[in-house]
Amino acid sequence: MQREPRLAGKVAIVTGSSRGLGLYCALAYAQEGAKVVVVGRNAGETNLHMPGNVHLTAEAIKELTGSPALPIICDVTDLDSVDSMVSKVLDRCGRIDLLLNNAAYVMPEGEAITEVPLRLFEQMLQVNVLGAFSVLRAVLPAMLAQRSGNIINVSGRSRTRGSPLEATKTAIETLTIGFADELRPQGVAVNCLRPVGFIDTPGVLLNSDVGPSDLTPPDSYVGATILMAMQTAGSYTGQVKTDAEVIRDLSGPTTLQHYEAMNPLAWRDSLAAPLSRPSSEPAA
Repeated sequence: MQREPRLAGKVAIVTGSSRGLGLYCALAYAQEGAKVVVVGRNAGETNLHMPGNVHLTAEAIKELTGSPALPIICDVTDLDSVDSMVSKVLDRCGRIDLLLNNAAYVMPEGEAITEVPLRLFEQMLQVNVLGAFSVLRAVLPAMLAQRSGNIINVSGRSRTRGSPLEATKTAIETLTIGFADELRPQGVAVNCLRPVGFIDTPGVLLNSDVGPSDLTPPDSYVGATILMAMQTAGSYTGQVKTDAEVIRDLSGPTTLQHYEAMNPLAWRDSLAAPLSRPSSEPAA
């Protein structure tokens, strides 16, 4: 018996979906019945010659599901570009149900903090913090008018504790809790997802400090984004969790065991570690 798509009828914006985790999640959302808005900064390859762009992702969605996606070029650091993107979505789709706030700027692992050029840190702040903040703020009027919506911010870690990248991701985790507290009464869920480890993507593979043994498959992360996307402000909000924690929280033991089997031991072991960030879940 075929399972019903879990995101049927939802309009989902996925920023940074030209490649990597954004691409994987956009494809998965489309398979679950969502109308996917594929958002990325470039129509072609980057200067790093990384494969993928918004149009190729939209074509992949059409080939996989038979349903069209909506590709939009948008620079999340440009407020006019962000506002234009949201207007196009509302003009074409009429509503916004879900935002996967995935666009990010990272730097190679192994860089000494004292040697990081200021311009690189500024770019990370612009994309990872201000860009994510701007997109979140831009979709809110539509969600508030609907009195429903779901926002998933994306966090991460690096090998170097306290790195500039971690500084930007910690900022978005903190903002997640603040937005969740404010928006819970208005029907909008806001959560933050962080992968347990380095996931096998083209961007990670460019990093000489990350070897094949460090990589984990994307399946559990993608599964966690689907589970988060199904939530409401009444069921799950203000959470800052890893993909392992989300699978544990929102799926059954069979699903958890399935992902434990395919991931490295560190994935399972992470569930025994104390939470690194508090959630905003109100006391019972």
